[in-house]
Parts: sequence; C-alpha cells; structure tokens
Amino acid sequence: MKFRLLTIAILLGMGSLFAQSQYPLISLHDIQFIDSVGTKGWLPSKFTSDTVRVRGVVMVKPLVDADTFRVPTMYYGGRWGTYIQDTSSSLYGYGWAGLNVLQNDTTGDNQNTFFDLVDSSDIVELTGVVTTYGQTNELMLLLNPVTPVNIIGKLPKRPAPLQMNLTDFMSGGVVNKESFKYTGMYVEFHNVISSDRNTSSGGFNINDGNGNSMIVYSQSRYYRLDGNKMPGSTYQPPQDGTPINSIRGIITVYNNGFELLPIYPNDITITLTPPTISAITRNPVQVNTNQQVTISAKVVGGSGTVTAVALHYQIGVQNRVTVPMTKSATDTTIYSAVISGVSTDSTLVNYYITAKDNLSLMGYNPSDTVKGNYFYQVLNEPLTIRDVQYSPYGSGYSSYNGYYVTLTGIVTADSSDIPGFGTGTPMRIYMQDKSGPWNGIMIGTKGMNGADVLKFKRGDSVTLNGRIMENYSVTSIDSLTSIKINSSGNAEPAPVDLKTSDIDKVTGAYTLGEKWESVLIDYKNVTVTDENADGDPGPNTNNHGEIFVNDGSGDTRVELQDGNHNYFNNWDSTLFNNPANIYVMTGSKFSELKGILYYSYSYYKLVPRKNADLIGFVTDVKKETPVLPASYSLSQNYPNPFNPSTVISYSLPKESIVTLKIYNILGQEVTTLVNGSRAAGSYTINFNASKLSSGIYFYSLNAGSFYQVKKMLLIK
Repeated sequence: MKFRLLTIAILLGMGSLFAQSQYPLISLHDIQFIDSVGTKGWLPSKFTSDTVRVRGVVMVKPLVDADTFRVPTMYYGGRWGTYIQDTSSSLYGYGWAGLNVLQNDTTGDNQNTFFDLVDSSDIVELTGVVTTYGQTNELMLLLNPVTPVNIIGKLPKRPAPLQMNLTDFMSGGVVNKESFKYTGMYVEFHNVISSDRNTSSGGFNINDGNGNSMIVYSQSRYYRLDGNKMPGSTYQPPQDGTPINSIRGIITVYNNGFELLPIYPNDITITLTPPTISAITRNPVQVNTNQQVTISAKVVGGSGTVTAVALHYQIGVQNRVTVPMTKSATDTTIYSAVISGVSTDSTLVNYYITAKDNLSLMGYNPSDTVKGNYFYQVLNEPLTIRDVQYSPYGSGYSSYNGYYVTLTGIVTADSSDIPGFGTGTPMRIYMQDKSGPWNGIMIGTKGMNGADVLKFKRGDSVTLNGRIMENYSVTSIDSLTSIKINSSGNAEPAPVDLKTSDIDKVTGAYTLGEKWESVLIDYKNVTVTDENADGDPGPNTNNHGEIFVNDGSGDTRVELQDGNHNYFNNWDSTLFNNPANIYVMTGSKFSELKGILYYSYSYYKLVPRKNADLIGFVTDVKKETPVLPASYSLSQNYPNPFNPSTVISYSLPKESIVTLKIYNILGQEVTTLVNGSRAAGSYTINFNASKLSSGIYFYSLNAGSFYQVKKMLLIK
C-alpha cells in the first residue's frame, strides 16, 4: 500500500507539472463571481469552456473508500464528483468560494486521474474545463490527456460549515439573489421545521414557519431512497413538522431557487420527534351556507405521548378560532372538531391542526401555517373548474385535493395536441368551462374510464366525475368513475391575452402564474430572446425544448418539445433532416403564440398545441438572403463544448475543391467530412462525435488557397 501511494504521489506531481505548463491558475472566486448578482441574478461563469487549474479543500470524498468500498458518496450517474472550497477560510463569509468538481468518464485509463483516492480535507490542485449545467458552474476534470489530481496539502479536518439562517436565502417567500454567492459552499441551519416529505426520493423541505423555505435534495447516497441509495442505508426523511436542531450541507442553485445537499449521516440532527398529524379530512366535502363542517385527523405520538390536539380556523378575515379536537372512542389516534356554519356564500375558511405531547413538543399540519393552510369556500351552487382550481394562499393545492367531484367543461387539448416528449413529459389533455383565470384543468387517464379520455376531441363538452389530484404540482381530475360527452364541435374558450411578464421567466412554488395553470392563453408580438432557456443553443444535455420569449415586458418560457407541431429549437439535430420542421432561433419573432399554460420543474411555461398556435413566424432575414460570401471563412463550431453533435459552417466566394477534416489532439486524422467540389455559397455540416471520447479536437478547411484550423471541445 505504501509503495502504491508513493507511486501515486510521484504521478500526481508529474501531472501537476504538466498542467502548470499549459493552463492558468484561476481562483474559485473568479470562476463563480457575478458582478451585481442581486440585480442580474445567476449568470454562467465568464470562464465557461476554458481549461484552467484550481485549488481548493475537498469537502466530500468522491468514493467512500477507494480500496474496500468503491461506491461514490454523491450520485452523479456513473461519474465521480466532489465539492471543493477555497483554501482560505477567511473568504467564506464573502461567498464565491465553492465549486462542484466532476469526472465524466471513470473507466479504463481515465482512472489514472487518481480522483478516487482524494479524501475530504485534502488540499488539491485540479485541471479541468469550466462548464455550466442548469444554474451550476462545474469543473470537468481534464481527461484528454488524462491529467492527475495534485494533492498539495491536508487540513486536520474539513472546514466547518458557515452558520446561516433561511432568511439569508429567502425573505417573505422571495429568493435573495445576493446569496447565489454561496453556491457550492458548506453551510448549516439551526432550528428549522421539516415539510413536504418525499418517500420516493428521500428529499424534503425545511422552513422557518414564516413562509421561508428551502429544498433538501438527496444527491448524497446516504440520503436517497431509490436504487442509488448507499448500500445498507436505513435513512428515512423526517416526518412533516419535525423540529430539526441542525442541518448542514452544500448549497446549490436550481431554477433560481436554493437547495441544500446534506452529505454524511450526521449532517442532520434531530433530538426529539413531535407528534405526527396526517389523514386530514372534512365532512361534507362541498360546504353550503349555514352548514357545520367536521374536521378529522390521525395523530400519533413521536418521542412523547400526545396530550392535546387543536384545530385553528379562520372564517374570512375574522380572528382565528382555536378549538380542542376530541379523541375517537373507537380509534384513539383519530381526533375531530367542528367548524361553525357560515351564512355568507363564497366565504373562505382556512385551518390547520396542532398536536402537543408531554415533552412540550408541538406538531403542525401543515408545517407552514402562512401559505400552506387547508381551506374551503362556502358555495350554494354546483362546482365549477374555478372552484376546484382556486388556491388563494400560495400552496397551489386545490381545496378539493383528494376528493371526488363532478365537473363539466370544453376539451381544449386532446390526445393529438400535446403528445408529450419522453417519459418525463407525458401526454396531456385539458378542459375549460369558460375563459379566464382558474378555469382550466388537466384530465388524467387513471381509473376504469381512462382509455375513454383518449377518445376526446377538441371542442367536446364533457362531464366527468373523478378525484382531484396534484400530479407533479399540477392540479388534475383523475381516477375517473364516469364520463359523459354532452356534445361535440363546440367553440373552445377564447385564449386570454397576457403579457409575457404576467407569467414570470422564473417562478417558484406560487406566483400570479398559478391562476393561469391549464388555461388557454396567448402572447402577442413576441421575440425569441434565448433559443435555449436552459443552456447553450444546439443539441446538448441542457436543451429541453424550452425558449424564452418577450413582448417587451419581460421574458417567459415557451415549451416547444411537448406539442404536436413543426417548430423546434435544435434539441435534436436530426430534426433538420425534415424540411417541414422550422428552426426557432434567438431573434425569431411571432405575431402571436397560443397554448396551454403548464407547470413543471418549478417553471410555468406556455405549451403550443399544433402549428395553428404559432402565428406569424419570422426568422433572421439575413440568413435567408441569397448573397454570395465575399471571402472564404471557417466559423467556430456551434455549440462548443458539445455532446455529441455540433455544427461546423464555412463559406466559399467561388466554386472550389473543398476538404474539411477532423483531427485529435495528437494530430491524427479522425474523419473527413467534405472532400470534393462545392459551388460558391455558405454551408453547414453536422458532425456527430458519439463514437469518440471526450477531449480537444481540431477541424481544418482547405479550399482553393485558403487554409484554416479551429479547436473544439467534446465533453461527454
């Protein structure tokens, strides 16, 4: 073992000398820093696509044990990864001091980076390419050539977490953009409350009870519940409402909000568990005027014995009333209480439940009693879609969530309109009962009559009985027990004219966008401000078919991938092979965009259904003007870096014999893309490198007396 480590140390030193001879040493601060971040928000690093050297302290071991237990600590698919922080702890309070480091390929000779041997608290020098994924800057270790990690020192232990409060990251439910500077850094919170427990992924949320919250994401295998969990792990996310003494982890940015990534099992400290409150129901479901409502819940003790359960309700804007809940004589875990009848139609009633034990621990449901309260509206008429969708307090949940109801509406999207894309975005069918906010709803296909939903046609008037559910934060009527088609060929409700600023570019759990969920809307006279809302243009891992458009009031998202039309933003370069397809690029314009508003991955987005929803398309006029080039030219490939395809463009002022070739970093020819005579004009060639390994490549153009070489980077 000592000989092996000595050999590794020598190799690491050689790798460092090799790297130092070529690439600049850049601080983590300079890679991460964003000037005026509070105004601009998150932006990719100015060093994106550059190969650099960095130094930092390792915060998490890439592998649990390189010899005896070669399991990655953090889940990155088949990759290895860690987080590093600046070697100077005095900089931590200023931020911009953390970075995610990844090794994309861990097979064969690529293991000679010796990244698997790095331990937490090691001070390392790393060489890699700065990349962006979503809203995270990352360093991809250089593998072409394989460049070993250089361990230049070691601290007695990894740096202590930065002590912070949730209010540093969110205040009054609004994200604090200034705190983007803590991305990639190790922080700790005290005295927070758990909520939104996810028993599939292992994640949950933490909040301070005042509307400020943060997602706890289970990237560490110690905190996962799926097939990628740490072998032998018995972890379960805390019950909703559990007081957490302390929780620490790495801060990351996701959809312009923050997530916390705990790493090791002792990163969460829970001393005592309060009573758990679940299975809250009301009777009756639809409440008429002057009708009493019974609220019931299941309450189970945690560390102590339940001593008191209370219902806290508020009628309209009156003062909140607290009443004790009575234990059932037949089931001692069931408690109930009554809310008085209300004489005024359309009055809102909201409520939450608390449970106290003999240790003075208090359980809450919901844990966020500011915007998460249960509620109902007193109604003396049949339910409408608006009644079911209406969610005034900020949670986005329907007051009828989990209950069976009967609704009538006009189908605005059938099975041919939004077929979806892949497994993550399924086919979606919608109906509305009128034009306006809260008046649309998605129709599910679960239950005995699910197949009949697929037969709906746009313009059908349908009456459905089904269960109201939240499918990935979208309200739907699902598990249908009955379907009736009243008539066909009806006019669909008119789309509502909105400004792009009405549906924010970035929207968290609740904004004004919620009332337009599943509603037919449109934007007028918009310009495409970014052809890929999640990354660089072209077919790469961050292109999900979404663009930003703007009518002059602000950016908002449009999802092109899910609808049944010919418009695309190059999420798949093979779509160019169909001449009917229309490439939507930055600068393109539409006189009108119509569609259904959808919500996924924390964003509201317009989803056009068919070609008729995309009106008055105009692309860059210069690209369509048949003007011969004035000179020979070879353009930089696009995108760059790429995976696995990129586009190479060149121009010829006159007919020429053309040779376009690809070479690896050793100067060896990889392939010939063009070899023959070409007429004067501009050309684009799609180069697919799926069979090549990651690394630097060169492409050369020889045409007439013109010869030029350019560099490109393949990252898999």
